[in-house]
Amino acid sequence: MPRIIYPSKLLLFGEHIVLKGGQALALPLSDFGGSWQYGGDAMDLEDWKNYLEDLAQKKELLAPINVQHFQRTLAMGLYFDSNIPTGYGLGSSGALCAGLMNVFKQENIEITNDLNSLKQQLAQLESFFHGKSSGIDPLVSYLNQPLLITQSNIQKVEQPSSTDDYQLFLLDTGIARQTAPWVNLFLKKCKTSSYLSAIKKELLPTNEAAVDAYLNGKNDILLEKWKAISAFQLNYFEEFIPRPFRSIWKAGLQSGIYAFKLCGAGGGGFLLGMTTDFEATERLLIDYSVRKVL
Repeated sequence: MPRIIYPSKLLLFGEHIVLKGGQALALPLSDFGGSWQYGGDAMDLEDWKNYLEDLAQKKELLAPINVQHFQRTLAMGLYFDSNIPTGYGLGSSGALCAGLMNVFKQENIEITNDLNSLKQQLAQLESFFHGKSSGIDPLVSYLNQPLLITQSNIQKVEQPSSTDDYQLFLLDTGIARQTAPWVNLFLKKCKTSSYLSAIKKELLPTNEAAVDAYLNGKNDILLEKWKAISAFQLNYFEEFIPRPFRSIWKAGLQSGIYAFKLCGAGGGGFLLGMTTDFEATERLLIDYSVRKVL
């Protein structure tokens, strides 16, 4: 079996607000990933295999997976070797589902080219782990390509060329979390008319401008909009920022050296930062675990 690395997923823009008509931009992140290996038991996939078998027997399995082949290969010592942290919103189960689709598809059936259909197939595979999946994480990992997402459409986009104008980085909060409670909190807050109005009138257009600036290399605008999103999230998503990290979030905005935004649902996992001076940022955040990405 060829050793293919299935990358993690980074939601660069659009956390939560895609549910209210905003754009989301998801990127494959090769800093973390997983691959099929033999001879280990790092991850117990028996229950997932049974879930897939049950769907196949009921003829309800959407993806063209050869479940018997998967079962036989598991019995030979197959496991998924991954360094994607779980509970961090980077798509650990998404990479696993992408690997399943790529290696164990039925030989006589082609994988669909329709992104919405493919997303639905992958969502069903991943729903075992989350109860309900959007399918975005495994889709990004499977295609290994950035995706621009709205409520009604998904399209492939090109990754911009690297630049020296800024550096993206992750700060590890050390807090694993689940997505659903934070999505529910966001939807609850949106029932307040003033909150929803601020989301639609302020955050959505800022987010759209940031996405456009990132994809088209308008780096001055990107830096400006990133800081605006950071300030907005500090005001309107404060509960989503773990309390011990709110002070450094605020300090970054005040200094102008770096700015954080949520990395996925919030509540823990990573914070996603942008800086024009990574060395200065490292000095300011010397007590925290930070790493460059992209």
